[in-house]
Amino acid sequence: MKKKAFFIIISICFLSGCATKMAYLNTGKTAEEIRKDRDACESMVNASDLKDASLKKNKLNQCMQEKGYNVVSEDEAEKIQGFKELWINPGTDFKAYEVIFIDKVDVSRVKVDNMHIPDTKVTDEDINNLADQMSERFSKTLNAIMPVVSDKAEAAGKKALYISLKLNSIAPTNIGVSVALEVAGHMSGLPLPGPPEGLFSFEGRIADSLDNEKLITFSDEAKSDKNASLAGVENFQHWQHAYNIMDYWADHLAALLAKEREQKYKSQLKFKLI
Repeated sequence: MKKKAFFIIISICFLSGCATKMAYLNTGKTAEEIRKDRDACESMVNASDLKDASLKKNKLNQCMQEKGYNVVSEDEAEKIQGFKELWINPGTDFKAYEVIFIDKVDVSRVKVDNMHIPDTKVTDEDINNLADQMSERFSKTLNAIMPVVSDKAEAAGKKALYISLKLNSIAPTNIGVSVALEVAGHMSGLPLPGPPEGLFSFEGRIADSLDNEKLITFSDEAKSDKNASLAGVENFQHWQHAYNIMDYWADHLAALLAKEREQKYKSQLKFKLI
């Protein structure tokens, strides 16, 4: 059985003000080993007599390279693995799986956080609808890789991948701000900045449905402009940014599974000029 890669990314900006945030990728160490290596390198650099910020940054990167890490920028890391953090259980034969089952999306943390937002207009029903949208969008995208079943009973007797998703943070578009900025821009003839960008984050887990063995874990965070249209029409729709980001995440998970299954996959994200 071909040994599968173990991926994890830890992105840090070691010194305040550094221009390029670096990411450290390794294909054979556990998350705990990676944390220990990072801490050891940081301690070594802090104990050195280096004063120049760029020299310290280079020393940290060199230390991580010597410990077996691929040191790349965050942008490069995103192209390599798609998610901020990603772990794949070594030795898993993903080609052996026949179907996918996606559990109900966990939005408990989003609901708790929303309760503490003063004058929030986001309801539990809104959040539940987002969870349904996330499940539908992941199901549609992943169906291009292997059949996605909607009921556990449909997976009975088949080797299935069990996917659980958790939405951790959301940011509805402030339509009033967007419209005001758009109108002001047209009247002045000058380009104006868009409304504040919101942060979306999620985490997920893929397990073997028979024994619940953990096969893949992943997490990511993205600003509201991720996978947005060039014309920015999403600014007039409360949740379109969320839908765009969900599509982005689903597409990257599909690409990952296709790679592990040695299948061809064509991104389903489209160039959008609305």
